[in-house]
Amino acid sequence: MRKPIIHALVVAALLAVAACGSDAASTPTGSPGPGASASESAPVSSAGNPAGSGLVTAKVPVELRPVVSVKPGMEVSGPDQVIGPDDTVYTLGPSIGQFPEFKSVRAERTDFGWVVTIELTAATSAVFAQWTTAHVGEQLAVMVDGTMVSAPTIQAPITGGSVQISGNFTEESAKRLVAEITGS
Repeated sequence: MRKPIIHALVVAALLAVAACGSDAASTPTGSPGPGASASESAPVSSAGNPAGSGLVTAKVPVELRPVVSVKPGMEVSGPDQVIGPDDTVYTLGPSIGQFPEFKSVRAERTDFGWVVTIELTAATSAVFAQWTTAHVGEQLAVMVDGTMVSAPTIQAPITGGSVQISGNFTEESAKRLVAEITGS
């Protein structure tokens, strides 16, 4: 069952970890899906639209859960299964935490296309650094109000407190993910 928040934007998804194992294309065209990837933030050529200054408090905490398996179809058969933004069934592992605040969540244009950059708070950064170090190459579901907004693949340990989600984002889809993450 899809919730209206999926129509909002951004999973800054805290862990805006893009999903399903593909990196950003040099010319993003489609909407980002679970096949995005997450990595440490890189310099950007021009700023996107910041979600605001100071701490960004999500209307609903962002929950991060490891992806255990992915299968085609749209029929869930258990409590740990969800339908992702790509209309695929994801089986999720136990939560690694809920994250209600971020330093910032924004859509940005880089030399490689549009990305979503999330600056983590100190507490969130420590949890994320530990988890991503142990799970490089795995997918992480970004959940907002029980709905998966992104499922990026961890490309490298994210230890610097800044997460960048890449994929085939357009400006609109990157901003949408930000809205989904922040609940705005």
